Amino acid sequence: MITVTEEAFDPDRRVSSFVDETLAFAYVFEDFGIDYCCGGDVSLATACEKANVDIATIRNRLRAVQESHDEESVEWESLSELVNHIVSTHHDRLREELPSLESLVHKVAEVHGEDHPELRAVEREYAVLADEMRTHIEEEEDELFPIVRKLDSGGSLTDFEVRTVRRELTTFEDDHEATAERLEQLSELTDGYTVPDSACASYRGMLERLEALERETHIHVHKENNILFPTVVSTLDADA
Repeated sequence: MITVTEEAFDPDRRVSSFVDETLAFAYVFEDFGIDYCCGGDVSLATACEKANVDIATIRNRLRAVQESHDEESVEWESLSELVNHIVSTHHDRLREELPSLESLVHKVAEVHGEDHPELRAVEREYAVLADEMRTHIEEEEDELFPIVRKLDSGGSLTDFEVRTVRRELTTFEDDHEATAERLEQLSELTDGYTVPDSACASYRGMLERLEALERETHIHVHKENNILFPTVVSTLDADA
């Protein structure tokens, strides 16, 4: 867990490193539109400047979170443990949520599409997003994670497996960027998930679940881009 004091607080520290140690900090960054997953390699000072946020405000929010929450530390005994956590916490959740939410998005677009034509675009964008995310998690579990588990167990990787891992890491990071762009598009189409005055319970529920999907995906991607993938690379380099 990070202690945000004057001494520990460093504006040159990578944004992702804060969330590496305390997941609850992710919600502070979410609230201020600071990218800590795909764009988490920049310094906190740079991120605040990009988001047009006073860095002192972020410091105070981080401190408040630390003082009022039981922080969840992102610490894993092994690569295999982290991979298993990603599957059980994020992939399995997506397998349940994506089709259910897709049905709800379609229903809301059918009922309210005439008064809110942007809902047709939401439906189209979500359908592509859901399909891409389903493919992505299956490819990770079929192609990448088994080799990561073998690497973690001390098994010797073939040259082909090493090349496969390095290629897949780049591919999956590109997928994450595309996913972030689609989620951002959904946010823009719904005016930041703003609930219209005329919205029914289904409409409201759809927006709440879309927003939750965006936040949860940011944390999911953070664990892969900023923790899992760099650890795999450093392990491969050490074994080279």
